[in-house]
Amino acid sequence: MRCATTSSKVGGFTLLELVLVVAMLGILSYFAVAQFGDVFQRAQYGTLLKKITADVRYARDLAMTGGEGTQVHIDVQNNRYYLKWASGAFVQNPVGGGDFMIELGTDEFGAAEITGTSFGGGRLDFNSGGIPSNAGLTFSGRLRLLTLNDTKRILVTANTGLLQLEDE
Repeated sequence: MRCATTSSKVGGFTLLELVLVVAMLGILSYFAVAQFGDVFQRAQYGTLLKKITADVRYARDLAMTGGEGTQVHIDVQNNRYYLKWASGAFVQNPVGGGDFMIELGTDEFGAAEITGTSFGGGRLDFNSGGIPSNAGLTFSGRLRLLTLNDTKRILVTANTGLLQLEDE
């Protein structure tokens, strides 16, 4: 009986090849995580802008149905906004009760920051007909209700109160 021996190479990777693959995966993962963070932050800001827009519409609807004007206060210094009746009393928050005051920069809204407004005293008023004014003064065209993190804006159209979201 004769033994046949064949010489064959055993396939595999060298240690250097494995180290290079792991390093490339690490670099790709780093960029993927960074991109995911940006996507998450943009989605969070988009959700916040929609919430603010809904709250402003709520103030307008309250003015039209409650028979008393409402005010939307944009407090840039304290990074918050709140709703009041024209009489000065706080509107009650229908979700959770208490004064209708929304603080930004909290866990719920992360690093969101109100960075500006074009409304005098930071106040948008709605009369009982739902017509907006700039702290009691009429305006024309569109005014910037607020800017979020120097990039996203909410604009208010005179006479109608139509709201528009915009990137700077």
